[in-house]
Amino acid sequence: MIDEQIYRRFNHTIAACFVVYFLFPSEILGLQRSYFIILFWLLVVAIEIARLTKGIKILGMRDYEKDRIASFVWFASGSCLLLGFYEIGFFPQSLVIATIIMAAYTDPVIGEATKKWGDKNGIICGLVCSFAIYHIIVGVLFYSIIGSIAAVIAERPKIKWFDDDLAMQIIPMVILFALHWYDLGPTLVEDGMIIMEGI
Repeated sequence: MIDEQIYRRFNHTIAACFVVYFLFPSEILGLQRSYFIILFWLLVVAIEIARLTKGIKILGMRDYEKDRIASFVWFASGSCLLLGFYEIGFFPQSLVIATIIMAAYTDPVIGEATKKWGDKNGIICGLVCSFAIYHIIVGVLFYSIIGSIAAVIAERPKIKWFDDDLAMQIIPMVILFALHWYDLGPTLVEDGMIIMEGI
């Protein structure tokens, strides 16, 4: 028997694989790779529409997701938005990579820590996890602190029609981008580029 909660946590961390997008060549089958962001998002939405209209049961789904947009759709939407804004020249690559990976890992860490040790320790574990990921990838203390605080704050509210899987990507990214754009923070290493070109 599969423990559905552990299965959900595992799937959440797997979502970090969205960043393999940056390993793709700039063109795939004659199309700019940015088009595949839209195609992938449409595929996710199509699956979700089929699930909601046909009553399809997907392993690991929470009971309350039966009649509302599932968390995987929110996460995919957030990641696709970040990748899309990177492609049009807005979001720096290192911040996009760090934010997607951070959201994939920090949310389940908070959930498990809160369950085992209480809300306060859940917040502390979330801050440590998100800070570590930002700092390892971005390498700038200022952005790591701001990003981790913004991510944990974004995770707290429980709003029926706005999931934290989207909020934990969009809110930190918008704040970090604004600080970077208006030169209110330190310069990013290599101007925010980690992966220079795809395979």
